[in-house]
Amino acid sequence: MIFLTGFMGSGKTTVGRALARLLDKDFVDLDDLITEKTDASIPDIFSIVGESGFRLLERNTLCDFVKNRHHEAVVATGGGLPLDPENRTLMKASGYTVYLRASLDTMEKRVADDRRRPLWSDSAAALLNERIPFYEDADFCVDADQAQSEHLASEIHALISGVTTPVPVVLQERSYPVYIGSGIFPRFQEFLFRHARVQGLFVLADEHVLEHHQTLVLNALEGLRHTVMAVPSGEQSKSYSFLNTVLKSMLATGLTRTWACMGIGGGVTGDLAGFAASIFMRGIPVIHVPTTLLAQVDSSIGGKTGINLDSGKNLAGSFHQPIFVLSDTDFLHTLPELYLRDARSEIIKYGIIMDRELFEDLENAHSIDVQDIVRRCATDKARIVSRDEREWDLRRILNFGHTLGHALEKALNYSLSHGQATAAGMLFASWLSHHRSVLSGNDFLRIRNLIQHEGIIPESFDLPPPDRIAKALSVDKKCEGEGIHFVLTPAIGKTSVEILTHAQILDAYERYVHECTKGL
Repeated sequence: MIFLTGFMGSGKTTVGRALARLLDKDFVDLDDLITEKTDASIPDIFSIVGESGFRLLERNTLCDFVKNRHHEAVVATGGGLPLDPENRTLMKASGYTVYLRASLDTMEKRVADDRRRPLWSDSAAALLNERIPFYEDADFCVDADQAQSEHLASEIHALISGVTTPVPVVLQERSYPVYIGSGIFPRFQEFLFRHARVQGLFVLADEHVLEHHQTLVLNALEGLRHTVMAVPSGEQSKSYSFLNTVLKSMLATGLTRTWACMGIGGGVTGDLAGFAASIFMRGIPVIHVPTTLLAQVDSSIGGKTGINLDSGKNLAGSFHQPIFVLSDTDFLHTLPELYLRDARSEIIKYGIIMDRELFEDLENAHSIDVQDIVRRCATDKARIVSRDEREWDLRRILNFGHTLGHALEKALNYSLSHGQATAAGMLFASWLSHHRSVLSGNDFLRIRNLIQHEGIIPESFDLPPPDRIAKALSVDKKCEGEGIHFVLTPAIGKTSVEILTHAQILDAYERYVHECTKGL
């Protein structure tokens, strides 16, 4: 998205239309959306609810527009919209802002007789001076006094050429962008200063990332006050004992609430960094730099943090949204094939639960465009998180395959990777969907064939007996009363959620194991 900001009469509409034509994108005037939504003119809205009521309506309209928009657009904003920090956060999360700067004399000639401008009066000069600092918070600024709209459109086009278009996670004042691209991590400070000013960074980095990319990491941090702490790979780092070590190191470093924590690594490092940031001094900002495919398509987005307890996985944690996510696909070049294959279970999951087109592309693809896959999965997850941040309803569908998957991880003492366990869980959930006459036989075979074709689950893997997973199921976070919110699929690209008792799940699992031993 490209958002044009500026005072009344700065030319946002005329320049916006010209820029949209040049970029072959839609043009949207936010004031027009508001009038359509209310069936009232802007002056009438001001007269009825006042400026404060209009600003609330303006904020909600911007939020709804970004959340529901599936295509890029050029957006002309109202003159007062950037004053709200929530609006500025949302615009930076979903695109780039361009300030059209013009003199008061120029703007007065354009709008002084326009009765649709309820705030233009003798106090316009004071109002402009009040707003200029907020306009100047834009990513780019162009002089809109004399140039024709086509010329300004070309100037803006040149300025935004090469910018990394983010995937937005829309959560009102906690909205944030997911930046995706090849070779973008060296520009880390550019992204950081776009969103925050911090006194220092406490960096938790996976030991393997430091082994392969230490120079890259240190160069990206050059000039910033920082401390780097290595995180041992594996689930053992998601423990209370290691969390305590991290918190002690934070204190020893002299962190204050003006610092930020950054996690560079896979899901383990991200979960640990997010949880530590959420509880240190009651919360400091966190930034995620996922370096595994699994983390880039899934765990780095959504704000879930946590550590494992003896009883099960992720049983202690919090929701703590990052200020941004930076997914550089170049980090994936040093990953073993096992890690890439492992991530495909989550990619397939998005196809099964909500993105039939993605599933079909995976079925037919001889190779995958990694950047495209990361962006598509990030977009899918961002849409869900934007509508259900804390997993009260819609977000539950992301747990497809995870009920049995987490139980298998725990029962097998994490000898099975998360991706492998999730793939096994998705096979069971698909089988159960078919067994309960929810999923057609053809779609079940397609799901099974794709998972098997990707080779995610080891050929030597045998499902453990029901008694091995019974205890892990009993502490599942998705429990409600006597049952678990179990995610089924009625068709590829769709989901349903049913509350099943532990007995129902274990009984079905026992039959599933029996059928698998006979060659499902």
